[in-house]
Amino acid sequence: MDISTKFMGCNISSPIIAGSCGKTANLDNIKQFEDCGVGAVILKSLFEEQISQEANNHMRLMQNAGEMIEAYTYIAEHTKHDNIEKYLNLIRSAKESTRIPIIASVNCVSASEWLQFASSIQNAGADGLELNMFILPTSINMSSEEVEQVYEDTVQMLRRVITIPISLKISYYSAALAKFCQKLSWMGIANLSIFNRFIEHDIDIMEEATKPVNIFSTENELYHTIRWTAILSKLINCPLTAGGGVHKEEDVVKLLLSGANTIQVASALYDQGAEFITKANTFLKQWMQEKNYHKLSDFRGRLAIDKNDKASTFYRVQYMKYFSGIE
Repeated sequence: MDISTKFMGCNISSPIIAGSCGKTANLDNIKQFEDCGVGAVILKSLFEEQISQEANNHMRLMQNAGEMIEAYTYIAEHTKHDNIEKYLNLIRSAKESTRIPIIASVNCVSASEWLQFASSIQNAGADGLELNMFILPTSINMSSEEVEQVYEDTVQMLRRVITIPISLKISYYSAALAKFCQKLSWMGIANLSIFNRFIEHDIDIMEEATKPVNIFSTENELYHTIRWTAILSKLINCPLTAGGGVHKEEDVVKLLLSGANTIQVASALYDQGAEFITKANTFLKQWMQEKNYHKLSDFRGRLAIDKNDKASTFYRVQYMKYFSGIE
């Protein structure tokens, strides 16, 4: 059974992608993922704040530095450079040590100074760049159109800086998600990835403080991903990567049937280790053999909205149908 496909212009042996996470910040892990049959690896994100935070911290000190201002300027610039250089070295090492595509990742909220480092990422040998981008729509002074414009401006500016493929990873926070995704897909990106995941917070009532919870995804999140994969996969003008809630081998098949070109996994790598990749690839091949499918294109998207005669199951009307009689 042939489970090879394409991802961001690269031929890959499996549709399973190791998503950006702590596991992909380590060269030994990356090599292990390759040994287990992963299609590609997306490195742990370099945060926009990482690029500028240290410099900003030292700038505050510089206000009272007096004659030491030159020393503080040097420290700020050196610290910022050190963050970037470590990341670039990981790209170089991963490219030298593996034969799979290595995709860099930047977690950003604006088109700011981080853009100047995109060319360094390209020069280090990255096969592509994933923009993990999200703007929490909390400002009452910013319309939905203005929020979406930030995404569009960032992509346009980045495409003028680098020539390697760009994947945009977005959230489901949008007043018109389908239309927004379709518009983004026509902007020259090589891939659209759904959905990025956010840290959630609970409140400790004794300490009267917030605390992070649900760092890893749960199996229930998969159903949301299935719905939007089936809806978006045939509406956009670029390949689609789906992720979120993938914890079982059969989840990979489900998302492929829904129309995903590739599947990102992260939490499963923590829960089950790199062996999850091997098990998922084996399960996929066995399932294809049982169904008499020879390649992924034989069944990919069979349950997407344009081919599924029961596509209405992905819409709210079915909620009323199933539960209207329950009191």
